[in-house]
Amino acid sequence: MDKKAQKLIKTLKPAFIIIIVLVVAGIYGFINDQHKGIDLLKDDGWINFPGATVMNNGVHFKPLGRVIVHQDSSMGQENPPVNLSGKHILVKGDFKITATLSEIDKQASFRLYASPPIIYDQWRSESPSIDITADLITNNLIVRIWDGSSSSSIDMRVFKIRLPSEIIISIEHIENKINILVDGYKIGNIPDHNIFDNGTIWFGTDSAKDSNGWTIASLNAKAINQGAVKIIDAPSLTANQNNTNSLRNIAKSNYLKIKIGSTIALEPLIINPEYREIALSQFSIMAPENSMKPQFIHPMPDVYDFAKADLLVDIAFKNNMIVHGHVLLYDKSTPDWMTNSPVEQRQEIMISHIENVVGRYKDKVAEWDVINEFLSNKNALYKNKGTGLKPNIWFEALGEKYIDLAFITARKADPSAKLYLNDYGLENDGQRWDALLALVKRLKERKVPIDGVGFQAHIYGDGDYINKEQLKKHMEALNKLGLLARISEIDVIGDEASEQTNQYTTVLNVCLQASNCTSYTTWGITDLYGSTTKSDRYPLVYGNSLLWDKDLKPKPAFWALQEKLRY
Repeated sequence: MDKKAQKLIKTLKPAFIIIIVLVVAGIYGFINDQHKGIDLLKDDGWINFPGATVMNNGVHFKPLGRVIVHQDSSMGQENPPVNLSGKHILVKGDFKITATLSEIDKQASFRLYASPPIIYDQWRSESPSIDITADLITNNLIVRIWDGSSSSSIDMRVFKIRLPSEIIISIEHIENKINILVDGYKIGNIPDHNIFDNGTIWFGTDSAKDSNGWTIASLNAKAINQGAVKIIDAPSLTANQNNTNSLRNIAKSNYLKIKIGSTIALEPLIINPEYREIALSQFSIMAPENSMKPQFIHPMPDVYDFAKADLLVDIAFKNNMIVHGHVLLYDKSTPDWMTNSPVEQRQEIMISHIENVVGRYKDKVAEWDVINEFLSNKNALYKNKGTGLKPNIWFEALGEKYIDLAFITARKADPSAKLYLNDYGLENDGQRWDALLALVKRLKERKVPIDGVGFQAHIYGDGDYINKEQLKKHMEALNKLGLLARISEIDVIGDEASEQTNQYTTVLNVCLQASNCTSYTTWGITDLYGSTTKSDRYPLVYGNSLLWDKDLKPKPAFWALQEKLRY
């Protein structure tokens, strides 16, 4: 070794020692912090949790009673909230999570999820999770586990124990077993069923519908044995808006200035960076897929759950997106309490619901689907000069005038928002179109403040083929009445890529040529989270109707829309 090299080593040696000391100290500090425990209540990550109020003595949770009624009305599925906007944790090996539950009225439960459940157009796909429920009525501590293979729990243990209104509950994960501790004493265990294999934990809660809720006074996570625990901050919910090849920017450069939109779900927006980048960079309109539907936003008479909708509206504003509100009245998404309400009370219920929802988002939501899927699929209702209107709970109480009242109420709540009727099967000639056209003529005669009609444009089978000339004629008919049109929910089941591409581009071309067509919105982004995923099937059976496949790769239809928008 020459003298220059020896001199260099002698000079750098102190620096190397300092670096090693700092690294060791950092590692030791990280490990030490993990084993001392992490306080999961100390930050502001609970502010936007559905049903939560941050108090001096912890976070109070009121019951939301959220239930999802499947599209075919076959079942009501519980939909307890998950803390999507807060922090979650990474775990490796053994760990312990301890929660102090206080001010319990009747029942309190907290749930640890491997990842947030995904809602596929009104059914909830359960991810692996463990739920611990303290039931003061029965003095039972109930532990249930979901492993991601079913909508129902696959293992349950019930421990009979005296439960006061304040209790400290711990779950201790050691190897492949979960120990349950109450006030520091082990009361039993349950196999872990590999629910923590992906190494992430998200927090959720629930309580009995008829209770006053409960408070979580402390929540702590720590590593035990050779395990590790780390807090993960909520992601930055923004994306690059400068991609000149995005659908939104290509459309913006087109002299027609059409808006390109999609329905967007909050759960994948939070957990999937690829979905987030596509959703927030490709589209200029955001329509919340479920978060504004009646059963999601107004689950009980005196309970509104605005948390997810608020967050989506905030995300849209941060990403220069227009918000399209979907939907104020929709019979397939009506909560049971509305459905079972006395007929004489429904007018008041409807008015109050619309006033509260539209009023909250005044000057934030630019346009609303006031009523969704209001036409019947029963042929008898169209015959003998029938109007074809569904005999839903609002029609039962008020007749056709419920439509007038809904639009009038929405207009008063936000005079600047555009107001739409929205339905499927309006693209081609037939009794549904004839009934729609007759209805809007009657509404215009009665001076109802309707601005436009949404053409859902779902194409789900060989018989579903949109005729471009008929769609063009229908948009022209609305234009003569002074009404706007929008493609509101297009998705195309396509085993053949060429047929899928043809229908997506055909509909876009008609919209581009119609002077009153304001926007073109798809019903979802990727087959990974698409509404044509088979309902309540495990493992998931994905559909193939959207512009990105289940691996979030763009399909030929996407590239074709790009080209169509350029010219």
